[in-house]
Amino acid sequence: MSAEPAARPTAGEPVPSGRRRVARAAVEFLPPFVVALLILPFVIAYGHLWPWKPSTIDLQVYVYAVKDMLAGKDIFATTTPFWNLYFIYPPIAAVLMTPLAFGPYTMWQVLWTAGLVWAQQSVLRRCRAPRGWKLGLIGIAVLVAMEPIRTTLGYGQVNTILMAFVVADMLPDRATRWKRFPQGVLTGLAASIKLTPALFVVFDFLIGKKKTALWAIAGFVGFTAIGAIFLPHQTLSFWTGLAGGDTRTAGPIYAGNQSLLGVFFRLAGGGGTKLTLIGLGFAGIVALIGAIVASTWWRSGQKVFAVAIVGMCTCLASPLSWTHHYVWVLPLAMAVMVDRLPRWVRIWAGAWVLWICACLPLAALPYGGSFERNYTAFQQVVANLGPVMGAGLVIALGIRMVLRSMDRVPAPPTPVGSAA
Repeated sequence: MSAEPAARPTAGEPVPSGRRRVARAAVEFLPPFVVALLILPFVIAYGHLWPWKPSTIDLQVYVYAVKDMLAGKDIFATTTPFWNLYFIYPPIAAVLMTPLAFGPYTMWQVLWTAGLVWAQQSVLRRCRAPRGWKLGLIGIAVLVAMEPIRTTLGYGQVNTILMAFVVADMLPDRATRWKRFPQGVLTGLAASIKLTPALFVVFDFLIGKKKTALWAIAGFVGFTAIGAIFLPHQTLSFWTGLAGGDTRTAGPIYAGNQSLLGVFFRLAGGGGTKLTLIGLGFAGIVALIGAIVASTWWRSGQKVFAVAIVGMCTCLASPLSWTHHYVWVLPLAMAVMVDRLPRWVRIWAGAWVLWICACLPLAALPYGGSFERNYTAFQQVVANLGPVMGAGLVIALGIRMVLRSMDRVPAPPTPVGSAA
């Protein structure tokens, strides 16, 4: 794969005609979209290919919550039939999803799938994947091989779309785009729907993009305020409970929780307030180191890797990061292939990518209930290796950064009159 964009117009190159752009977009989008529709019924249990009826159980939560919202009910009291799942997003998410209340559910399954595939392809394109039919084939491979992308699709989740918003802010296609739309607002929108992208605001400040950071903060505050205007009581409820990680489902010890806090809980066989604070404190330090480290890679020109590291740190730092939250493995995989990285970094990051894609904690271990409390030493390794591998990479990159900065500091001058 080439290390440079394959088909992105640069200064002096002719811009493709409208017809050619449409044809290229179709070649890049339609093949993975068709494959997505075909595999969707097989991703989550109880789906059916014919009649076509995928188990997009998270999308079902969104639909039920929006309908309850329009009926004047509490969206956080909404539960879905059979699966009994709750809506746990900030109220602005329900407001923005209002159209889901209208039209047949099957139509929204198709449209939501299209949105997720579009988001995936947008991220690939901005991370310098080759354009045209090659991008279409890469998109198919991603759907099949990457567990977080595939299960986000299967659940009808929103993760890939939020990632695409942030990547569009950080890696715009055209320098002139942001003359019409403030850079940073999409990051603020993503953070208002799921809090973890807020780490990119810190990253923006670190790389000197102060205006982008301020627009992201404005976007977050603005969208959150809109949610509060329409749903004031639910907004208060969210910020006093759900924002702290109360998902009303599996807790941090669950094997599918691949955050650093999950590692602490599993190794301790459970946890309480003290362990939670220690785990979150350690995770916050790792996330901050990751943002600082990523800023040095950004300045060196390895921007895909920088964005990927910050994105992966949002998953490590979150109290609850289910395996399908790790969609940031997609830009990390691209960075391994297109950025100029030292061999050891490429091997370490590549191994992390493969581990996440294999999803062995859920594929090879018993989980749920009290299983995690009684894991053997080998099962603990399988359950926790992913987050440990990620934190280790971030810390190793931090040590490398410190050592390189020390090498660049000139030795202090020898005092006059001292012995040679």
